[in-house]
Amino acid sequence: MLDELISHSLLDKSYFQNPFPLFHELRSRAPIFRSEVIGGWIITRHEDCDAVLKDSETFSSKGRITHLLNQLGPDIQPELQLLHFHFARGLAHSDAPEHRRLRGLLARAFTPKMIEGLRPRIREIIDQKVSTLDSESDLIGDLLTPIPARVVGELLGSSEKDIPDLIRWAHAINGLYEKGGRISSEKALHAEKMLGEMREFVRRLVRERETKMSAGALVGDEDVISALVMQDADALSEEELLSTAVTLFVAGHETTTHLLGNGIFALVQRPQLLASLRNDPALMENAVEEMARFDGSVPRSWRIAKREITISGATIPAGDLVLPILAAANRDPEVFGDPDQFLPERDSRKHLAYGKGVHVCLGAPLARIEAQEIIASLLKKFSQIELAQAPDQMEWREDLALRGLLSLPVKLR
Repeated sequence: MLDELISHSLLDKSYFQNPFPLFHELRSRAPIFRSEVIGGWIITRHEDCDAVLKDSETFSSKGRITHLLNQLGPDIQPELQLLHFHFARGLAHSDAPEHRRLRGLLARAFTPKMIEGLRPRIREIIDQKVSTLDSESDLIGDLLTPIPARVVGELLGSSEKDIPDLIRWAHAINGLYEKGGRISSEKALHAEKMLGEMREFVRRLVRERETKMSAGALVGDEDVISALVMQDADALSEEELLSTAVTLFVAGHETTTHLLGNGIFALVQRPQLLASLRNDPALMENAVEEMARFDGSVPRSWRIAKREITISGATIPAGDLVLPILAAANRDPEVFGDPDQFLPERDSRKHLAYGKGVHVCLGAPLARIEAQEIIASLLKKFSQIELAQAPDQMEWREDLALRGLLSLPVKLR
């Protein structure tokens, strides 16, 4: 019965516009159950999702996407070698001890202090871009796509002229999935080509920094790639460095675009909240956390059970796919009162929008700064921000991996 409901929902455009009624129904009827449609266990309660994400001893982050690639059949596999490597060994798709080593090395180059130090430059980039917006603009295309791309691009050491290519490559790699969560041969081959181009671009950046280091002219905190190149004996191999840099951009670009798009969409429909933020900037930090809880850009995570385990009465066999639905957990009424209300004054810090445990999003501090600065800049520049079309006419991505608007047309005054 629940699988019929899921199957019907995935074919209905209204699900992608508003998936939360389905999540509420699943949580109330069967907070953990095995879905044959999805091919794994769907988990919707906050407590259970939190437990899975924190338990890296029991739940593995390896193998899900390579499994989907293998389902395309043996003939195509030789043409997907870069995708297999990227999704088999990257930071987001590894377990301890490999993950611990990779994350530790990256964390040295991606410290909270370094990220906070970027705030003035991020504000400068944002204010310049906001100043170019027309009275009628698409915030997704005109602001929320180029800004995260520019910020992460600069963090990696690329220039402004590279941004269109970086966006194109990331869009292809993030766009692997069909509606039901499968991967098509056509999209896989396109992503393989784009990944190859992106790796060659990153390889050139690495070579430039190695040349500067040989000449004694490389500054370690110049950008993340410089810092990684200057690591000591336990440093990343070249293949690991390429994969890590690609992951940073791909993971830090569209996720931030849609976190902001979803959040601003919610705010613009609540003019009294925009007024509150304009009058009391101290509310901004909480408001950005509430944006992530209310309608984050990553609706679900995934793990593979390493051993048989029972969670809340459901026994999950070893080897099974487990899908913590982050968007459902973030609206669990047992944790968040009035979960379908956008309340910037609430304490939203228990949300799971950035994950939890050893795989918690390394770029979350950067996303928070970008969100705070973009909203502040819009409120400073414009006294009025309104939707240019009815909320129910907005077009959403039909994607299970990323939730976001295709465009966000607004009127600015």
